[in-house]
Amino acid sequence: MSRLSATVILVCALGTVALGIPPAGVATERLPTAGTPVARNLVATPAVKAALRAAHLVLVPRSERAAIRGPLKGTTYYGSFGNRRYALATFSHPRVGTTDQPELFSKAPGRAWRDRGDTGGCLGKGIIPRALLRLWHLSSNC
Repeated sequence: MSRLSATVILVCALGTVALGIPPAGVATERLPTAGTPVARNLVATPAVKAALRAAHLVLVPRSERAAIRGPLKGTTYYGSFGNRRYALATFSHPRVGTTDQPELFSKAPGRAWRDRGDTGGCLGKGIIPRALLRLWHLSSNC
């Protein structure tokens, strides 16, 4: 290869990098544009966990509420996608333990948390955006 050919190739390569054009064969993740929702991992504070518990207990018969444990330590995933909040949290129930857990939660702006039911292993169920599941390094069994 001549010195001129090598220089032309280098200039072209640098130009594509400067313009944000990836080299051929390189996988890229599209950067968000204005108005595109972004997945963010958030810290599940004690207040968030208490709100998730309250949302979950609404679906449980009163006679069983005191015996339910959770969200169990180390099982809560919490994040946002755009202006909505999402969470996964595991609870232990009498007689069945953590079968079909974790529970799936969503929250619209200005609204209370909503327990969307247990996942049964299908973490997203079309409710939690895949980008958020990827951010949490979780895969869904559905």
